[in-house]
Amino acid sequence: MKKALLLTTVVPALIAIATSQASAEDHTTINMSEHGHFVRAQQPFQQATPVPYVTSPYAPQDTMPEQCSNPTIEAYIKDWEAGKVNFETIKSDKSIPKENQGCLTIDDDGNVLEAAQCSLDNAPVGYLWKELSDWPVTIGITNGKPSDHAPHFHGQPECYYAVSGRARTLSQGKYQWMETGQYFYIPGNTIHNTPIEDPSGFGVFYWYPKNGNFSGFKYYWIKDVQFLRPAEEAFAEVNEWRKESMGLGPYGTNVEYFAEKLKAYEGQ
Repeated sequence: MKKALLLTTVVPALIAIATSQASAEDHTTINMSEHGHFVRAQQPFQQATPVPYVTSPYAPQDTMPEQCSNPTIEAYIKDWEAGKVNFETIKSDKSIPKENQGCLTIDDDGNVLEAAQCSLDNAPVGYLWKELSDWPVTIGITNGKPSDHAPHFHGQPECYYAVSGRARTLSQGKYQWMETGQYFYIPGNTIHNTPIEDPSGFGVFYWYPKNGNFSGFKYYWIKDVQFLRPAEEAFAEVNEWRKESMGLGPYGTNVEYFAEKLKAYEGQ
């Protein structure tokens, strides 16, 4: 009798619990399907826009900064210095899809384009880059002729090694020359900017020593911080340094200046 009572009490309870769990799972499925934007975890693009540091506290230097050390980029640099590779012959590793292993550039609207023949003549903004590796560290190489470049920042620390030419880069609150063979470290969330004025042009290896998977990076330009007053002020201060160091106005207002620099580059 007791056993019968136990069965009649426990079994329905277990069925009720199972039914309740199934119902909860169904309800969650419905929520995820119909109202996913309410119940999903916060996504990277929903993070607050950071207020950037206005300049790297470091200067270009002749030895690799400790923060930039990485065996993959060190191997690339070694081959470059030995003359085993140049911008045309350097190869991407398997982490870069075949369709992205050519030369890339951007247009004035920021759209990424493939540069035919890997030629600077087919680079609307005056520079090219190649993606060399995307995992575990994102690495690339650039080649540029005299051209202006827009100040920007991102959360990932970044390093440069100059492979050709020279240019002034934003460091320590001014624009300092970076020469071929020098390194430069930019901490994360720090505005950086390297206009190319010299007739020799400028090219660098660039890498993000703590990060891979470039598609997950978020870049910020001045248009992205509108009404975020401290960030707007940081970009405004950079524009003041551009004026003091190079006589440049804000990005996009120096077309005639760089046209003259380009004539010197093409006349070499």
